[in-house]
Amino acid sequence: MVENRWAASHEPLRLRAETLDAVVREWYEELHGPVQPLVGQLNRRLAEYALDRSTAETDGALAGEPASAALADSFSSRFSLFDDAGVGTADALVAEFEGSALDDRITTATVDAYRHYRNLHADYVDEWVCTRGEMFHAVSTAEQSLSALSPELDVVVLSGYHEFRPVERRLIERLVDELPMIALLPLHQDGRSGVDAVAEDALDVYEALDFETVDLEPVDESGRAFGTITESLYRPDPDSVPAPDTLRWRELPTPEREIRFVARELRTELANGRDPDDLAVVIPGTEAYSGYVEDTFDTFDIPHVTTAASQLNRTFTGSIVHDLLNLAEADPRAKNLTSLLANPLVDIVPTDQANAVTAAARRRDTVSVAPLLDDVDDQAATLIEELLTTLETLRTGDIEDATDTLRRLLDDRFNLKETTEDYATGAEQAVEQRAYDLVDEVLTSFESLASVSSNLSPLALFTRAFDGVPIRVPQRAAGGHVEVMGLLDARMRSFEKVFLVGLTSEHFPVTSEHPAFFEEMTDAHPRFDTGDERLRGRYLFATLLANVDQLTITTPEAGDEESAVVRSPVLDELQRVTDIEPETGVDDRVGSREDLQRHIAATADQRAAVSRAGDRGDISPDQTKRMDRGLHCADKRGTAGLSEHDGVLEPETVDEVYPPSEREPYSASRIERYVECGFKFYADNVLGIEDPDDVEVAPTPLETGSYVHDVLERFFADLQDDIDEGVDLPKFDRDTLATHLSDIAVEELHDADFQYDGLFYERWKAELFAGLSDEGSRLYEAGSNPHNAPEQGLFARFLDNELSRDDTDRPHLFEAPFGEGLPDSDAGPFTVERPDGSTVSIRGYIDRVDVNREGEQPSLTLYDYKTGRAPYMTKTTGGTKFQLPIYLLAAADVVTGDLFDQGSLSATYYQVRPPNDLKVPRGVESKFDSEVELRRFLDDIVPEWLGQIDDAIANGRFHTTLLSARGANCRYCDYRRACDVRHHRKREFVNEVGTDEAAYVPLRVRDDKDIEAVMGDD
Repeated sequence: MVENRWAASHEPLRLRAETLDAVVREWYEELHGPVQPLVGQLNRRLAEYALDRSTAETDGALAGEPASAALADSFSSRFSLFDDAGVGTADALVAEFEGSALDDRITTATVDAYRHYRNLHADYVDEWVCTRGEMFHAVSTAEQSLSALSPELDVVVLSGYHEFRPVERRLIERLVDELPMIALLPLHQDGRSGVDAVAEDALDVYEALDFETVDLEPVDESGRAFGTITESLYRPDPDSVPAPDTLRWRELPTPEREIRFVARELRTELANGRDPDDLAVVIPGTEAYSGYVEDTFDTFDIPHVTTAASQLNRTFTGSIVHDLLNLAEADPRAKNLTSLLANPLVDIVPTDQANAVTAAARRRDTVSVAPLLDDVDDQAATLIEELLTTLETLRTGDIEDATDTLRRLLDDRFNLKETTEDYATGAEQAVEQRAYDLVDEVLTSFESLASVSSNLSPLALFTRAFDGVPIRVPQRAAGGHVEVMGLLDARMRSFEKVFLVGLTSEHFPVTSEHPAFFEEMTDAHPRFDTGDERLRGRYLFATLLANVDQLTITTPEAGDEESAVVRSPVLDELQRVTDIEPETGVDDRVGSREDLQRHIAATADQRAAVSRAGDRGDISPDQTKRMDRGLHCADKRGTAGLSEHDGVLEPETVDEVYPPSEREPYSASRIERYVECGFKFYADNVLGIEDPDDVEVAPTPLETGSYVHDVLERFFADLQDDIDEGVDLPKFDRDTLATHLSDIAVEELHDADFQYDGLFYERWKAELFAGLSDEGSRLYEAGSNPHNAPEQGLFARFLDNELSRDDTDRPHLFEAPFGEGLPDSDAGPFTVERPDGSTVSIRGYIDRVDVNREGEQPSLTLYDYKTGRAPYMTKTTGGTKFQLPIYLLAAADVVTGDLFDQGSLSATYYQVRPPNDLKVPRGVESKFDSEVELRRFLDDIVPEWLGQIDDAIANGRFHTTLLSARGANCRYCDYRRACDVRHHRKREFVNEVGTDEAAYVPLRVRDDKDIEAVMGDD
């Protein structure tokens, strides 16, 4: 940035911008030849191995468990501080601590760890690798003139330092003697107190070296206004300073709302022609806000790049390493495999197979990888198994083989270097390339120290090494983007407008966490001080304030999940000085298409608003057309009458898309589905729209119902000696029946081949098999009932219920088919004749038929098993449920002889709801005063209703439900957002549809019929 501004008005070659470390390395190589700096990761490995040797000792402050990544990080930083202080050996550190007030245990532990560190450095690090302190010391004590090393230099300008390490101070002292030098030091007060307290060290150095002080006054009104504020911060009894218009404080309800506000502001600035390079978003708590920033800025189309320090595992490249290390564990976890396969940098298996693994993981609810391989083809399974086998080396091999294995996987199998170079462009590409370089640096550090012995496995060493690795994107990658940075990154940078986000005590100023004895070391030896973060934060805040033209501060009223937040003390100080007050309330300006849609939704004339937005180009022509059509459809659906937007088709259209050959024979369930909601019936059965493939962790209600039906059918059918005779259960003892039921249930479960596992599936099995038999219990039991499973599950409860019933009723038929076209059935057509002579073709299975031939009149009882809640009988007599009357009508074709004509009829639901909710309510016959009325209902009423339903479908009446939201199960419907089933709206709709002769309006919802008789007794 400095070079660019210089080149705008001066000769580009006359200025060279470099870090002090880069210049020192250049001079060192001039003096001593090529050198390789001790990189951060190699330094970290040395610290880790040194601590491992210290923790392996039997006594001392560090004895015990192997060092964690956090501890290694702290010691690595401390060892670098020793090096910068000129303490290059353990003996020098002993001399430094001699006579110290520091606790002996801390002294001994630190010296021992540092001795191990220096020994490892001497024994295993190449001689051409130098530490920072060694290079600075060699250059500052060189006999050769530094000006001779760089004769092209006319003047050195030093910027960005407000405190110096000892080796830096010695080099500055040497430079001042040999080259003209200018030092830039932002000061806001006297340089020694208030916000300048942290800069006292640098000021002392410059004054001791006789630098001439030149005060530079602000060049514009904004600089003077902000300068007046920084002069008053942290001063006793300051004069009141009015907050300028260029300083705003905006308080939003949540952190997410903060970022949305900033995004809207940025959109406005960019739309007004502001260059993205002149804008910045400074977030002290970058980790906490990073997710909001990425999502929201992408939604608002803000060109941005985050240059603040982040974590390696937050990148796609780092995530690959993280997942591979977890997959190298003895029992690899499914979530790490799915994460690896979903990574955009990974393509080891085809996309469809990767999706199959992910779907299986969600469905099975498994933590292990092995069960997932059953859901992919053999080739993909082999590739994954080979990967897992290869990764075993990380757990069982030595560090050299493990490092080579991991590098071959990344470079050869994943081709990661080329992949990161081809991934995306600009800032995103720069992030992944920097991440790859860091991974390479970590692996190179292990290769350099491969001969170092360790008691830890390579996997443990890798896991520690890659834990918490920081990554920082080069600032050059931010060109043409709004830069998102931390407060430390903003020092000595100037922008026209800055948004300072999340200024709370949680995020600013932050005190770094170090082992406690380092704090004691700092107190006893100030030269090892890392600086007061609190004072540094004040100084950085004041410097940012002085370097911007406009500053907007944002704070949240509450944190995530309504947690309380406390404003930063720096903000309290700003308020004390300027009396600034926050602007509160929700920011509802339009900054994205999402905002635009919300505003359109609140307008009276939505279609006009959409048209205006389309004319302005806020939405594309396709979006405009789609939204206009949607609004027109919603308007029509909002009226009580029927229109082409309410699922009404012409009969000719129905004949084309859903001809009689497809819709007949009907099943009872399809008829009930149509009555429940014609529009859902239309979507499912006519259009063939499949339900979303929801992730299930246990068998669905449909799967459970089918399985239970199959078990109960076989239970009775296998006990039946003669098809013309019923099953006499009492002649068997309970244990025999329990074993028989258990064997069948186990066989059917194996045949069902459910692709589930995990705790929820175990619970599902327990609710069925508990208390039945030892064989059934073994399906789920491992010493005790899991998850507080019931003592008696569904099958055991069913068996007890059957044995306790009247033994004169004999189960006779099971899953008896009627109607043509059923699998494994040669039954002929079954039709229901209407009073006008027309017919409706139906087919299905009667779950169970019991016969009682005792007494003067035989009886016929039909059962419909329900693994959910059994419906009220008034739904049958009210024209919304048809299962039982269809069963009764079909019984004439199913039972033999004159049993149907001569016997008394009964039909009811048999509720078999897991885990043990069994109920057999009074049958549909209980709603009638006599057998004659029941048969009239079956012969006249039901056929007429079925005919009306058939006519309604043929005439294209696929409108939304006429029932209540609860009665139609709208809560579980995928189309519920397209309907209005509120009570007052429903009544108007029913009345309008009731005037349509082609529509079927159930008796249950009509006001013009006296249905009190059929609505009672529930």
